[in-house]
Amino acid sequence: MADAIVSVFLEKLLNTLAEEGLYVTKFREQFEKLQTELQLMQCFLKDADRLKRKNDTINKVLAVLRELIYEAEDILADCQLQSRDDALFSNGCLTCISPPILHFKHQNGKRIKEIIGEITQIKQNIQSLLGGTLLFQPNAINGKDQMPRWSSQVYDHTMVVGLEADTKKIKDWLFEAAREGKQEILAIGVVGMGGLGKTTISQKVYNEKEIDDHFDRRMWVSVSQTFTEEQIMRSMLRNLGDASVGDDANELLKKINQYLLGKRYLIVMDDVWGEDVAWWGRISQGLPKGNGSCVIITTRNERVSRKMGVKETRIHRPKFLNKDYSWLLFQKIAFAASEGQCIYPDLEDVGKEIVDKCEGLPLAIKAVGGMMLCKASYYHEWRRIADHFRDELAENDDSVMASLQLSYDELPPYLKSCFLSFSLYPDDCVITKQQVVHWWIGEGFVPLRSGRSSTDAGEDCFSGLINRCLIEVVDKTYNGTILTCKMHDMVRELVIKIAKDDTFSVTNNTNCRHSGITNNMDRKQLTANPKLRGLVSTTKSGEVNKIESSTAKKLSEFRYLRVLDVSKSIFELPISSLLFHIGSLHHLTYLSLSNTHPSIELPASLEKLTNLQILDLSYCQNLRTLPHNLITLRKLKVLDVCNCGSLECLPKGLGRLSNLEVLLGFRPARSSHGCRIGELRNLTRLRILGLHLTHADEVEENEVNAMANLHDLENLSISCFDSHWSDLTSKLDKLYPPQQLYELSLKFYPGKMSPAWLNPIALPLLKYLSISSGNLANVNQNFWGYNNIVWKIQGLMLESLSDLELEWPMLQEAMQSLRIVNVSWCPELVSFPIDDVGFRGGEIFSLQIFKIPYFSFHFSFVFTQKKRDSSREREMDPDSVKSTLSNLAFGNVMAAAARDYQKELLAQEKAQSSTANEEVDLDELMDDPELEKLHADRIAALKKEAEKREALKRQGHGDYREITEGDFLGEVTGSETVVCHFYHKEFYRCKIMDKHLKALAPKHMDTKFIKLDAENAPFFVTKLAVKTLPCVIIFRKGVAVDRLVGFQDLGAKDDFAMRTLEVVLIKKGIISEKKNEDDEDDVYDESRRRTVRSSVNHDSDSD
Repeated sequence: MADAIVSVFLEKLLNTLAEEGLYVTKFREQFEKLQTELQLMQCFLKDADRLKRKNDTINKVLAVLRELIYEAEDILADCQLQSRDDALFSNGCLTCISPPILHFKHQNGKRIKEIIGEITQIKQNIQSLLGGTLLFQPNAINGKDQMPRWSSQVYDHTMVVGLEADTKKIKDWLFEAAREGKQEILAIGVVGMGGLGKTTISQKVYNEKEIDDHFDRRMWVSVSQTFTEEQIMRSMLRNLGDASVGDDANELLKKINQYLLGKRYLIVMDDVWGEDVAWWGRISQGLPKGNGSCVIITTRNERVSRKMGVKETRIHRPKFLNKDYSWLLFQKIAFAASEGQCIYPDLEDVGKEIVDKCEGLPLAIKAVGGMMLCKASYYHEWRRIADHFRDELAENDDSVMASLQLSYDELPPYLKSCFLSFSLYPDDCVITKQQVVHWWIGEGFVPLRSGRSSTDAGEDCFSGLINRCLIEVVDKTYNGTILTCKMHDMVRELVIKIAKDDTFSVTNNTNCRHSGITNNMDRKQLTANPKLRGLVSTTKSGEVNKIESSTAKKLSEFRYLRVLDVSKSIFELPISSLLFHIGSLHHLTYLSLSNTHPSIELPASLEKLTNLQILDLSYCQNLRTLPHNLITLRKLKVLDVCNCGSLECLPKGLGRLSNLEVLLGFRPARSSHGCRIGELRNLTRLRILGLHLTHADEVEENEVNAMANLHDLENLSISCFDSHWSDLTSKLDKLYPPQQLYELSLKFYPGKMSPAWLNPIALPLLKYLSISSGNLANVNQNFWGYNNIVWKIQGLMLESLSDLELEWPMLQEAMQSLRIVNVSWCPELVSFPIDDVGFRGGEIFSLQIFKIPYFSFHFSFVFTQKKRDSSREREMDPDSVKSTLSNLAFGNVMAAAARDYQKELLAQEKAQSSTANEEVDLDELMDDPELEKLHADRIAALKKEAEKREALKRQGHGDYREITEGDFLGEVTGSETVVCHFYHKEFYRCKIMDKHLKALAPKHMDTKFIKLDAENAPFFVTKLAVKTLPCVIIFRKGVAVDRLVGFQDLGAKDDFAMRTLEVVLIKKGIISEKKNEDDEDDVYDESRRRTVRSSVNHDSDSD
């Protein structure tokens, strides 16, 4: 990783030297000399990094180099701070001769000279170790220490499993090219991580008889990491039976053209690496076109396939093998002696456990199968390997890690640091993209380019890892924006190993530079590490960190900390105390307090963090104000205060933060005491803006054009949740966004008619439009365009708009570029399509209509048709549900859902009819001596009670369950009494409520306990006026009769006991008092409870 560290440092050094007046001229000269030495060393560091795995001397030399670079970077940062402090306190030169300044100059000047000398010596040592002449021949050993990378069209078909769907898809594309008859070479990409089977899939296709018959000529080219155009063309000629030597590139290409002229041919370019694919452009330009000729490109990098001409619709991304195919492939290798069948019953379960650890990666399964083939067929031996899987695989077969290591070796230096950041996250962790991108920006991993914002550059780095198949997408928005990702376990093993070797991050090491915050971390090792640069919350979703007061106070000792992310954490001491302690962390660039507890209040010491670039305060429910000196943080690029329900406004003067690129959760002040919306005019670098408007007086007439000058703004979100609708609509109609807007989101829009500026003339570049919740019923006439000016929108989301009337044919005419449509809970839409189909001759590759909800079992509901005189109410049964739902105002959108739902209803009825006749058989208990003493009516009562409990269980009682928005109506109307918790997965108080409701559910069987994610249920959040979370709504016979909002009825404290909630629900009549013996400990006098509480630490989280 030395090349990555040097690259990152040089990036920072170059940017700093470009500034006028680095602390002192003497330092500038020394840093420039250091820059020269490192630039000379850069050309062979990559090779040294690769060789260190087999040369311990090189490894030790590079370890020393890493430490020197880190130290030089710290000195550079200190010089920047000192220079800034001097500029603040003196306009002259008197401070330059003060004793502290003289000491600073002397100590750091001396140390920089020493570092330069040591780095010069290291450069000479590395040159000597690598051969002496590498300084001027940086590619002399390129690939020398790499595993050979070559492939052939020949393969063992008996070792191929589970690829039928993959090969069929590619063959269909090949045959389709001949039918279409286009005068071009069809390019097909097979893209995936190392070891996923890309080559095997291509080999299988290449060797199919029907493919051989279909093409006149076939060529298989294995593209190594070190190749020339001449080598590629000679390989192609060998496939054509010509072993030409000595010809130049032009002659070779002419020969290939002559062989292929008038022929239909197939080329496989296997294992293409570098993104510089100009060679393919020159070769393909000389090849004959048409006749249905094709090229298949296999690569680990999606950008490579795109640069070689592959369209999105012709990229195939193989999936991991499922468990059945994984076990089948394993058996073929591990049990080859028994014809690929496991004949040892005692080994099957443990064998499947071993295979599961490969997570469907074919290369890993083959490696493990080969390893187990050589092991004795004894259970205890296989059990030992299963328990120590990683160590055994590394010791017996390194082919998997060697293959994945190539992907790391080929990363650009800046991406190596980004990649290693994933080493901090636990296994099976779903990772938020925003967190890692902010981390990279804060620590300087992201290379800055002229004209590119840091957030854009961070997104590019993330895309670079996605394109190289090193991380996998988990969740994304309707328009393809990635939200979360994860990492395959094998890749994670690789990144942990590299991070440990390079002291990037490692558990229980006081020299590591980065550490993750988890509940099982070693706090002593953390507080003993003075070299820490990044401390990041890596807790899994749904979990919360607990940070002790001693740990929080120790944070101030991490002098060179750049990144501090304590999101999703509970502190024993007030967060203001923590912030007071970290006021001395002058190098801090990224601070996240997102979703932290208890209540938060930012202190005045925040102004000391003069290097801060990113401040994330999202989901801090109790955050009421921000300190005025926030406006002094002139380097701030990202400010996120979204979902801070108690925050009234931002401080006046926010417009001075001229470097802001992202501002989320902006609430304009209603008076001159806070930040008015007019201050947005000064934030000319804003790219992403999230507005929260509730009152008309938040926007004055002279402020309606506040966004007109935001020429870099690409993404705008306007939310009017909890607004005074009638007053606000007229102001919104005048609040024109800038013309270059790329993405727009309107939430809880108050007006019946769309704003006048929502039209293709005012927003000519808009690509994505999302409108959710609110009163919108119709669109303005200019929404449809004028004089053939139509929308360029590609993605449209309409959600929870119960009154919106739109007809699909008109929308399709106005949005001719539309590719993605996401519709839910919009009953007045007409004639919207239901299938994934192509429009306008197939030019739109996938019009996706999804998230169409349907109603739950036997729900009585009112539905309306488009031409109606009155509403009708009907009881839905399985036989009529399809025809009825097809006629709903959802239009044809509902038809597909109806077909699936009819099957579900029939299956449910069948299941219910089969279980309805089953009785709980208690007769066997009659022989028990104890029961013989009971009276007959007692037995009958027990039997009746048991039957009742079974019936309630079938209805979903007894468990605290999560439901979806589509299930909601059926759930709340299917039981007499229902308790439904509207929650948010990131809210700490919602997790407290979850814990208590989960305990109450089995105790009170007569009542159904369910929960619904408010973020994924906008329709019912709007209809039920859910504004504050947690919100527990009580239903009786399907009607909402009462609710609990927040913890106001529960003592307004987080540490209330389950019994407190139980008593409240009993008083509301939704559950009844239980007098079981088990409850005796829970029944006590409330006054006694208060007495006990008074003696407990109020900051405690325990019950």
